[in-house]
Amino acid sequence: MENREELLMEILKRVQRNYRHMVEIERVTKEMADALSRNDQESAQLLMKMRQDELERFLDSKREIQMLIEVGGEDKEKLRSWLNAESKYQPEAFGEKKILELSTQLQQVLKRTIDVDKVFNSRVAGKDSYYQAAH
Repeated sequence: MENREELLMEILKRVQRNYRHMVEIERVTKEMADALSRNDQESAQLLMKMRQDELERFLDSKREIQMLIEVGGEDKEKLRSWLNAESKYQPEAFGEKKILELSTQLQQVLKRTIDVDKVFNSRVAGKDSYYQAAH
């Protein structure tokens, strides 16, 4: 990276991409829950595959972000904080503010997605649910 602003913009592009991926994962998760509630196994399987594909794209972008952070020099800790939607460092530049803002929105979408997933996973798997084992 030539300069700090360029690094921030590259990270921001990937955070925006991840936000779009997470919104799509949320949408597909809701559709999957709906399909399972109707006992539509064929649709549920297709949606599960779609969700997995989107999740892989999300993880690819997340890995790219991690590589970019490593180039961040003295800003690594701040970048990690903002990407985790933590505001322990005050963002000043436009890119910093947008990274924190989008990361916060991404965390909200992730929480909603997990909430939907917990409900239908528990309904389908009962005591064998991933979420039951996690507690």
